[in-house]
Amino acid sequence: MKSFREFLNEQPIVLFDGAMGTELLNRGYNKDFPLEWANISNPDLVKNIHSDYILAGSQCIETNTFGANECRLKLYGFEGQVEEINRSAVKIAKEVAKERAYVVGSVGTLGKPVGSGFEIDDKRAKEVYKKQLYFLLDEGVDAILFETAASTHEVLIAIEALKELDGKIPYIVQFSFTKELTTIYGEDIYKVMEFLKGIDADIVGLNCGNGPHQTLEALKIFSQHLKGPFSVQPNAGYPQLVQGRLVYSTCASYFASFVDEYVKYGAKIIGGCCGTTPDHIKAIKERVKTISKSVEIEVVERKEEQKSILKDTPSELSQKLGKKFVFTVEISPPKGIELEKTKEGVKLLKEAGADTVNIADSPMARVRISPIALAHILKEELGVEAILHFTCRDRNLISLQSELLGAAALGVKNVLALTGDPPSIGDHPQAKPVFDVNSEGLVLILNKLNNGTDYMGNPIGKATNFTIGVALNLNADDLDKEIEKLKRKIENGAHFIETQPIYEVESLERFFEKVDFKLPPILGGILPLRSSRHAEFLHNEVPGITIPDKIRERMKNSKDPVKEGIEIACEIVDRIKRMVSGIYIMPPFEKYEMAAEIIKRFRD
Repeated sequence: MKSFREFLNEQPIVLFDGAMGTELLNRGYNKDFPLEWANISNPDLVKNIHSDYILAGSQCIETNTFGANECRLKLYGFEGQVEEINRSAVKIAKEVAKERAYVVGSVGTLGKPVGSGFEIDDKRAKEVYKKQLYFLLDEGVDAILFETAASTHEVLIAIEALKELDGKIPYIVQFSFTKELTTIYGEDIYKVMEFLKGIDADIVGLNCGNGPHQTLEALKIFSQHLKGPFSVQPNAGYPQLVQGRLVYSTCASYFASFVDEYVKYGAKIIGGCCGTTPDHIKAIKERVKTISKSVEIEVVERKEEQKSILKDTPSELSQKLGKKFVFTVEISPPKGIELEKTKEGVKLLKEAGADTVNIADSPMARVRISPIALAHILKEELGVEAILHFTCRDRNLISLQSELLGAAALGVKNVLALTGDPPSIGDHPQAKPVFDVNSEGLVLILNKLNNGTDYMGNPIGKATNFTIGVALNLNADDLDKEIEKLKRKIENGAHFIETQPIYEVESLERFFEKVDFKLPPILGGILPLRSSRHAEFLHNEVPGITIPDKIRERMKNSKDPVKEGIEIACEIVDRIKRMVSGIYIMPPFEKYEMAAEIIKRFRD
């Protein structure tokens, strides 16, 4: 056989196969296991599907490896089977193909967002892609197909991984779009096309996501902005759930009726994705025999994007940071909707001279009222601005951005970006964590919203104007690592820092000695001690808090421990006030009067 690239260049139209996953399920494969595990558990079933596609007319078959990477297989506990699954897939396909068809290595996405601040960072993503690609290449696939792509950033990493292993093998890149012509991560079709212009793929195109009609609309746009030829592999329409199984109802004849138009707009590779069967491929083959290649390209104009970006007004806190010594106090959001006690506490703090309050986000993973709602109420009813604690624990990438936009619309503009405590330590240990991003990624999202786009770069109209805070643990076991993490947060757009409780001024001094980059305003953390037992608990049981022996001894010997705790807190504030831009007070057990007393000492 000729090389795949030679064959591709010579043929006017190349027929690929259809779906593997839905065919496996249609033929009885157990959906409780990864589809790719069929290569091991039922290789004859995979062989039969490959064989049926070749008999239907497929000139190229794709290996059953779309999700055969560590990240996707880990969801089923099969992450240790990457080599076995991928090698078996290629061997099965090659055994069936022989001299009748080319074998293309299918490589899907990792299933989660990729990048700085996400669970899967760039380095990890490349490692995962490289591992899968190595086994596909080592078994001798004729080409690689990166399919159902949703992120240009992730595709670039996958291509880099391929190039490091084999810079000469042919490869194809296919993106998947929604009805709105964006990827599932929100990248619009025009951004994707700009990316595709910069890579050297043998073929680029479209697959999955839509049925044949919507895929044609996307192909028309491709044909006006990219140099073809293209690959097209639509779904068999849109699925419906029937007895717990997704069923695609688009018949083979209707599916094949679009072939003429696909070729008209530059398609060279034609096949199918989810829901398509050997019957669909057979119908395409029959249609290809009759089509004419004379075309008159239809012009699809792109709408001009708005050039000027409107920006929301800044928060009061942003106007004070670095210019005025500020005080903020953490308040505990109530478990229910009774807010009077909380309001009384906030009134007390306002009268004492607090600039803002911090509102925790279901701290310790225990259910509390929404901090966004509470922040809005306090601003509207009491005129007190809040710093919203916002965690990644409970929200996926879509929800994170949606809730932040909602907060901005409600006038909540100060956000402390936190990763969040795991649900396992809270009052709902069975709850499933999300953690699409960590605190670094959340800062990046906030910064992008401030620049008028969502995470994927799509315009949001009026830009937000969040003042972005981040946390710092001065007593981290590895302070150098903590500082590196802080540096990345600042590079991502952080505006201020709030530290964990300080009991040793030396910890702050050590931090400044190690830092070699410019810092935004720092608010030093103060947690007033309420009793000797409280001090011992914090010192011995709470990670990140170290209380010197002399302070614990003072609390133990004091006849009025609450007063002593306030005195100790004021002494620490007095020693660090020239080193920081403000103080972040964490009163114990909602003892807001302790925080008020500390603030009054320095406001008077």
